[in-house]
Amino acid sequence: MKTLKSILAALAMTAAATAGAQTLKMEPQVTGITTSEISAVVSLVVVKPEIKIENLDPSILTVNTGGKERNVLNIYPSDSRGAYNPDGEYLALGLDRLSGWGAGISKTNEGVWGDYSVKVALKPGKTLKVGKKKFTAIECETDNALKDFISEADYFNKGTYTGRLTGKPGDVTLTYASYEPWSLRGDGAKNPLIIWLHGGGEGGKDVSITLLGNEVVSLIRPEIQSHFTSEGGEKGAYVLSVQCPTMWMGTSKGFGHGEYPSLYADVLKSCIDSFVEQRPDIDRNRIYIGGCSNGGFMTMHMLMRNPRYFAAAYPTCEAYLDEYISDCEIKVLSEENIWFIQSYDDTTVEAKTHCIPTFQRLMKAGAKNVWMSMFESIIGVDNPGQQIMGHFAWCYVFNDAVTLSQEQTDGEVKPSNNGGGTVAPQGHANLFEWMNAQVLTAPEITNPRW
Repeated sequence: MKTLKSILAALAMTAAATAGAQTLKMEPQVTGITTSEISAVVSLVVVKPEIKIENLDPSILTVNTGGKERNVLNIYPSDSRGAYNPDGEYLALGLDRLSGWGAGISKTNEGVWGDYSVKVALKPGKTLKVGKKKFTAIECETDNALKDFISEADYFNKGTYTGRLTGKPGDVTLTYASYEPWSLRGDGAKNPLIIWLHGGGEGGKDVSITLLGNEVVSLIRPEIQSHFTSEGGEKGAYVLSVQCPTMWMGTSKGFGHGEYPSLYADVLKSCIDSFVEQRPDIDRNRIYIGGCSNGGFMTMHMLMRNPRYFAAAYPTCEAYLDEYISDCEIKVLSEENIWFIQSYDDTTVEAKTHCIPTFQRLMKAGAKNVWMSMFESIIGVDNPGQQIMGHFAWCYVFNDAVTLSQEQTDGEVKPSNNGGGTVAPQGHANLFEWMNAQVLTAPEITNPRW
């Protein structure tokens, strides 16, 4: 009989405890994404609790993003987009830093962001008190956290451009994103334009993938914008990032390395022309083009197909095989202003078969304003001391760490992690200051006919 009484008492106590336990429901709103040299990650989660909560202790919460447990560093009342609002009915949860391989978010094969889960919960053994209510659990979860997010990509205008394919019948649509500082649009002066072409993993139909996948958003940050000046003396530059549906290296014959024209050669040039024509304050003599890997290939392709259109180029780990660049094309490139960037330990695009022999041939051809930063390896700037995959040379570009060039000779290349070399091109302190100084000039007429 005692045993039965004990069991009943235990059940009663459990029932009482269960009756007192409550689950707090929160509705996920948006996520905030930040991007670094390695990947784009979720750094903020905005939720709407079913009741107003004040002074919530972040240490009792945990957030799981994409299968990884995160600590909550801070919590503040906000609007639905995460902006601080002391009277807001939403909560913004700032998360701890997440870095390293496999830490980021990724896109699908269709060129859009994939499924991504976010779950907010109480840490084991923790409870939450709101007034007289006591919560022992939080219900807040979604598998579609990237359907709506906030990021630096929001500072860009988005658009599309449709034009003809090259070497194949039909049209194709490119997506693009442009950054147009109001301080420049209203200054009544001509302004420089920086163009970026994405790598092989950032093609598709959502241009935010292009902007966040390789930290292209760093081009609009003050550190890089401050290196550029408008005709009127204002600091800054326009930025245009163009995305193709697949890869810039696609041709009518399949994937190529320079044997055949890119499918997107004509439509890209038309897209750039259209963008510039619609913005008369862009200085046509100060258009700069660059890109990484697949986009570095397209940078070289555009230079060869459009001589003296771009004031300067910054091809990064460019994937245009030197063996497919003719001597005639080398002569054309020798008249351009180019700064190559690559890491010697790149195993995806080998420097020995791409930019190094091209640079050496350009030196033999008498190029005056062609430079090359050849790093030994990629060492993290956002992640100090961490060695990164050798193909990621764009990390140095977007961290404003390309400062020196190799000697301008066709001799042996000596990789250096000291800014990429030993020479300061034209005396400039870094890649972007050098770019800013490059201005197209009319060709000299040696034998004019009257």
